[in-house]
Amino acid sequence: MRSAAALALLVCGAIWGQPRIYQVLDIEAVRSEGDPGKWVHHVSISSPPEITCDILIAGAGVGGFAAALLAADRGNSVCLTDETRWIGGQLTSGGVSALDEHRFMELAGGTRSYYQMRRGIREYYRRHFTLSPGIAQLADFNPGSCYVSPLCFEPKAGLAVLRAMLESRRKHIRTFLRTRLIELQTHGSTVDSALAYRFDSRDAILFRPKFVLDATESGDLLPLARVPYVIGSESKDDTNEPDAGPSPNPGCVQSFTYPFALEWRPGEEHRAPKPVDYEMYLRRQGFSLLVNYPEAQGFVGNVQYTMFGEDPPIPNNQSPRSFFAWRRLLARKNFSGPNAPHDVALINWPRQDYAAESILDREPLETARILQRAKAVSLAFLYWLQNDVHRDDGKGSGYPELMLRKDVMGTEDGLSMAPYIRESRRLRARGRVVEQDIGAEFQSGSRAGWFDDSVGTGFYMVDIHPCGAGERGRMMMPRPFQIPMSALIPRGGLTNFLAAGKNIGVTHITNGAFRLHPVEWNIGEAAAMIASLAIRNGAWPAALEVQRELIAAGVPLVWFDDLSSGNANFAAVQLTAINKAYPLDTHNLHASLDSPVTRAEAAQALAAVFGKTESRPSAALDIGKTNLQAAAIAVALDQGWMSNDHRNWFHPDLPFYWTDWREQRFPHALRPFKTRHLGPVTRREFAQRLMHTWESNIRTRAVR
Repeated sequence: MRSAAALALLVCGAIWGQPRIYQVLDIEAVRSEGDPGKWVHHVSISSPPEITCDILIAGAGVGGFAAALLAADRGNSVCLTDETRWIGGQLTSGGVSALDEHRFMELAGGTRSYYQMRRGIREYYRRHFTLSPGIAQLADFNPGSCYVSPLCFEPKAGLAVLRAMLESRRKHIRTFLRTRLIELQTHGSTVDSALAYRFDSRDAILFRPKFVLDATESGDLLPLARVPYVIGSESKDDTNEPDAGPSPNPGCVQSFTYPFALEWRPGEEHRAPKPVDYEMYLRRQGFSLLVNYPEAQGFVGNVQYTMFGEDPPIPNNQSPRSFFAWRRLLARKNFSGPNAPHDVALINWPRQDYAAESILDREPLETARILQRAKAVSLAFLYWLQNDVHRDDGKGSGYPELMLRKDVMGTEDGLSMAPYIRESRRLRARGRVVEQDIGAEFQSGSRAGWFDDSVGTGFYMVDIHPCGAGERGRMMMPRPFQIPMSALIPRGGLTNFLAAGKNIGVTHITNGAFRLHPVEWNIGEAAAMIASLAIRNGAWPAALEVQRELIAAGVPLVWFDDLSSGNANFAAVQLTAINKAYPLDTHNLHASLDSPVTRAEAAQALAAVFGKTESRPSAALDIGKTNLQAAAIAVALDQGWMSNDHRNWFHPDLPFYWTDWREQRFPHALRPFKTRHLGPVTRREFAQRLMHTWESNIRTRAVR
C-alpha cells in the first residue's frame, strides 16, 4: 500500500514545470455500483495558471469555513477550496445537520460566529415556513425536535445560511469548489505553492499563498506537506493513556458513514430496490435497533429502540425510545399552514457505520472501492428499514411508508455528498491532548486540565465509533475542556502551515471529543487567527497575542456556563481568566459576575499580574486554602501588597474591598477605576479593571 505522500508524488519528471501525472479520486462522484476506476482521474499537468492569496484553506467544512470568515474579517485575502459542490462539510455535504453540541450551548460555550450561524438557521425557518403557535414564540426552537441535538435542520438550510455568511465577505474570499489540492511544494521552512485539480473543468490551478491551513475532513495535506502525523490508535507507551492499546494500530480508525434522509409518508409505499449482496451486509452489520451500551464500562447495557415515539429526552441529549426522532430534521408538529412539511429524519445509526476498512493513506482506486462498500452498507440499511425491521404496531416487518429524500442530500443516490468522516490523520504537533487531560475521572474540579495556551473551548463526550481492527478506546465523559494552540502547530520546520480541523494534535481516544461541529468551528477560527497574525508579524505570534485577538473576535478560552460571547463583560472576564487573575470556582462553571471577590482571590490575582509565584515561608500558608492560593497570599503579605489584621489573621474568605490592596507598594500602577460604591468588589468590576493591565502586558511579553 503506497502512502499518500508517495501517491502525491506519482509524477513523470522531477522538475517543476515539466508535465506531471497524478491519480485523483473524485469522492463526490463515487456510486455504490460500477467500476471504481472511472472515478479516478489520471491528470497530466504542466504550467497551470497561478493565483496568490494570503491564506489558502483546504476544505470548506466546519473548521475551514469558520477560518475563512475570521481571516476575511481581519482583511486577509482567502482562497477556500473543497472537493464537493457544497460548503459546510459535516454540516451539509457530510449529511450531519444535527449539531453535536453540549447542553450549555443555548447559554454559552460557543464562539460569536458559531452563534451567528445557529441564529441564521432558525431565522431561515421563520422566513420559509409558518411555525406553529407554540413554537413561534420560542427563541431557541428546534425545527426537528430531535433528541440528539438542540438544533436539527435540513442540510440545505445550513447551506443557505453559510452561503449568506460567505457572501457578505466576498471582497476577501474566493471559493474553489469541486477542487482538490494534490501537491504542496516547500522552499526551506515554508510552503511555497499548492497545486489543485478542478474536477468539473478538468484543469489545474497553482496557488501561491503566504499561509496554508489544512481543514480537510481527512487531514489530506499532512502527507503533502511532509509533516509528521499519526493514523489509527497509539500505544500506551506513546500516550500513557490508560485506555490505549499495548501497540500502535494504524488500522484502528473510527468508522465512517454515509447518512441519508427519510420522510414519513403514512399510507404510501416507497420501497427501494433490494441491494446486491443484501444478506451479506445484513449478517455483517447486524442491522438492529438494539444498541448495547457496555455494562463493563458502567453503562446500562442493551437498549431496544422503537421506530417512533415522543419520549422526553434524558441527559446527554439521548432518548430512551424513538429511532426516527433521534435525528429528526423536520417535525410536522412544529409547523402550520399549507407548506407544513412531513416529518423528515436523518439516518446516521451505529449499525450503518462502515468499520471494516479505513480510507486513510490508500491509493485512489482502493479508496473508491472502500467508499463503494460503505455506500452499499447504507443502502442495505435503508432496505432493512423499509422491509425487515420489526414494526412497532406488531403488523409484520418493514416501513415502506419511509421515503428516501434524495433532494435533502442533493445527490442522485440520496446518500450524503461526501462520507461523514469521524477520524482523520492527526498531526504530530508541538502539543497533544490525551485522555488524562479531559476525562472527568482524572479531574478534581469542574473543568478539564488547564492549557496556558488555550485558543478555545469544547465539551462533548468521548464518542468513539469502533473501528474494525481491535478497538481499545472507550466512551467517557470529559470535563469541559480547552483547545491548546500547540496542538495546531506541526513539529519541525514548517512555519506557514497549520492544522485547522479534526486533524490537530489529539489522540485516537480524545479525537472522539474534538471532532464535533462547534469544536471544529473553534479550531478553524484559532488557526486563522494564528495565520493572520503570523502574516502581519512575519513570525509565529505569541500565545497571549493570539488569545487577546481571539477574545476580541468572540472566542471563549476559559469555560464559563453563564458568560456568552455577547456579554458586555466577555472580553474582560476571558482575558483575566486565561491569565489566572479571574476567580475560577472549582465546583461549577459560573463566572458569577455579580458575586463578590474574596481576599484570597484578590491575592491570587496580584500574584498572576505581577508574576510572583514563590515566597519565603509564611503563616498564611496554613489557612486551609489551595496550595496556589496559599502561595499567592504569602506573596501578597511578604511584598506588602495586602495586610493581615492586628491579630495577624488574613481572613481569606471575606469579601475584597479595593482598599484591601496597598497599591502604593505595587511594582507598577494598575489602571485607575471609578467605583460607584465603597463596599465589596464584584467579579465584573474586578475583571474590567484588570483587563487593561493584561492588554498592556501582551504588548510587552513574548510567550510562544
